[in-house]
Amino acid sequence: MEQYRRLETPKLWAVFGTQTMGDDGTLSGFTLADPDTSVKIIIEDSAGEVVQTLADMIKDSTGKYYYNEYTIPTSANTGIWHYECRGTDSSGVSIGRGSFEVLEEIA
Repeated sequence: MEQYRRLETPKLWAVFGTQTMGDDGTLSGFTLADPDTSVKIIIEDSAGEVVQTLADMIKDSTGKYYYNEYTIPTSANTGIWHYECRGTDSSGVSIGRGSFEVLEEIA
């Protein structure tokens, strides 16, 4: 798990793509693909409070997006933070989740 200190700006990633499901329900292959709409991110602190709401992520390459526009405040809760990335295409909404740990800043 990535760790960031207060006052740092994390770089959070999302990957979107397609997989093939066989007749027996097993998934195979993964091909990077872009959602039809922009990809958004929501960030929650360790207390479950939303600190960043539906901000646009930046496209790095096909199917790969990142967000590095949120600087962790000096007063931020330490502990495990969570984020959710959302993209929409003709098959519906794709949601991915991740987490990182916030530590106190170095004095």
